[in-house]
Amino acid sequence: TASQRCYPVQQGVSAPQCFPAQPGFSAQLTGVAYAPLPVQPTVTRVAISTALYDVPGQTFCPHCQETVITSTESEAGLLAWLVCGGLCFVGCWLCCCIPFCLDSCNDVKHHCPRCQQVLYIYKRM
Repeated sequence: TASQRCYPVQQGVSAPQCFPAQPGFSAQLTGVAYAPLPVQPTVTRVAISTALYDVPGQTFCPHCQETVITSTESEAGLLAWLVCGGLCFVGCWLCCCIPFCLDSCNDVKHHCPRCQQVLYIYKRM
């Protein structure tokens, strides 16, 4: 019938085997089962880069899809606050702001020079 699909006789079976037609397939096809074409996968680029520390480095920007040399910016982080607190604790009230001026105590933000998006933050602690 039009709503069933029949396959050839196999050994030991006297009549053709018939099954309901699957939705989306024509029941009028003869002997060949057609499957829908597979969906093409989307390509995703993964950012694989060298380790970024406190100096600019080369990496892949996932925002603008370019390989760039990052631009860096210092920002007060946990280490600067801990050194400031330690200086205050030992009585160096006048020196407690010095860690915020030292790049070696601050975290480093890596930006893409093209799209200005933050790519990575190097934290000292």
